[in-house]
Amino acid sequence: MHMKRILIISDDLHTRAWAASAVSGLDVSVSEGVPRDLHKSIVDGGVELVILDVGRSPETLAQIVESAVSGGAEVSLLVIVEPEGLPAVRLPVRVPSDFLVRGARSEELSTRVRSLLWPGEEVTQQELVRVDDLTLNLATYQAYLHGEPIDFTYLEYALFVFLATHPGRTYSRDVLLNRVWGSDYYGGSRTVDVHIRRIRAKIGHELSRRLETVRNVGYLWNG
Repeated sequence: MHMKRILIISDDLHTRAWAASAVSGLDVSVSEGVPRDLHKSIVDGGVELVILDVGRSPETLAQIVESAVSGGAEVSLLVIVEPEGLPAVRLPVRVPSDFLVRGARSEELSTRVRSLLWPGEEVTQQELVRVDDLTLNLATYQAYLHGEPIDFTYLEYALFVFLATHPGRTYSRDVLLNRVWGSDYYGGSRTVDVHIRRIRAKIGHELSRRLETVRNVGYLWNG
């Protein structure tokens, strides 16, 4: 699974905030907009899913999405509709689509988003580690900072994930070598220091402050 881009379109600030919160546990980056900018946002934004609040008039806005797809955009659509607007719901034929009635639970929105973005796949909170603007996807061995992928080597990633998933506990270099490199690794323990320096450089100053050196012992992730 990899990070997908979602665009939330609504005139209502509270609806946008609710939808953004509902998908916060998924491996996604979120942008927001209003209906008048819908076509331009799809064409310019490179998004993979639009969550579209259509109120009582779903047909017109859905047609805009369909028009963008006709122009070459590749996007799925999740429509939020008022109960009174259900009789007028017409999902685009050429766009992977679903709809949600306003008042549904956040969990339902999240489930429908997953089915559109990752058909047949699942992602859970337990597979994601989030610290500020950093996301570690434990299912795909990927890391993102501000929505952009971090170019970790496998061992950098494995070392960072081990520390980040065991916060508040100090590990010696020898223990880290055994847990990350394996019991059959015969290199010096200072290789851990090299990898820690590289990790700190890649995650930036603010986050690297959480990766603490415990003098004469080892390293601690202060989550």
